[in-house]
Amino acid sequence: MTPLARSTLLMTTEQCRLCQTDSELQLSHILPAFTYRWLRESSGNGHIRHSLEPNKRVQDGLKRYWLCSSCEELFSRSETAFAGRLFHPYLAASGRVIRYSDWLLRFCTSVSWRVIRFYRDEGHLNNWESDALGHVSEAEIVWREFLLGRRQNPGTFQQHLLPVDQISSASADLVPNINRYLMRAIDMDICRGSRSIFTYSKLGRFIILGFVHEPNLNHWKGTRVHATHGFVEPRKYMVPRALGGYLNDKATKMRDALDSVSERQKAKIDEAFRSNVDRYIGSDAFVAMNADIELFGDEAFSPRG
Repeated sequence: MTPLARSTLLMTTEQCRLCQTDSELQLSHILPAFTYRWLRESSGNGHIRHSLEPNKRVQDGLKRYWLCSSCEELFSRSETAFAGRLFHPYLAASGRVIRYSDWLLRFCTSVSWRVIRFYRDEGHLNNWESDALGHVSEAEIVWREFLLGRRQNPGTFQQHLLPVDQISSASADLVPNINRYLMRAIDMDICRGSRSIFTYSKLGRFIILGFVHEPNLNHWKGTRVHATHGFVEPRKYMVPRALGGYLNDKATKMRDALDSVSERQKAKIDEAFRSNVDRYIGSDAFVAMNADIELFGDEAFSPRG
């Protein structure tokens, strides 16, 4: 078999998850590729590890054959806008005022839609009750129709954006890697509380929340992404207290995953650090680590730090 014939057989033709037309599907990222490039390039050693498989170095995030080329391009345009107009400028100067237009809502919705499809399609919600699954299905349809230009906005299935930066004062319940999680982690989840359901996407210094079901939006102030324009700027954000505990739990899980790394992999990490120490000093990973050291001292280095 020739290389051309072999590559042709690898192409996947089925229904695009977004526009629902039969097409040759592209290998699409669940969370945007540029976030993983940033994580690698700012790590100081060029390596990243996924908390699900901490003993393996990875170069990229989860990908699935989901989208046709047109829908992949649709997502790419809003990703390019977010990366160039907000993500990297905010990292360079978090105190500045950044104006956004309709590209931000489209980007956030595209991320939330991908997260909800991932958790639903791969069986993670199989044990949910029918009413909760009904909210999920309705949100997925509304977000999809908005992304395809069939709705002017997502309606009650709002998108909220929360910029985060380092914590400068410690409390007894914070884990000693909290700044490393807040400042650098790439993560996703679908969260279900006693009354609310939302998707959670963590892209470095930004948290995107896609509300699937939220009876009381008064608990959220300053985070909503508007349809036409708005500003990301230093301000007081009001979020439910439970979100702080949730983020601390997320940091705990990241710490526990890294603690489980084998001795062989720990040796590789140490070797990579020593051979790239000049690159590491001054990197974003160094800044995040130093933020934890300032708060927790030696505990930031401990096996449980």
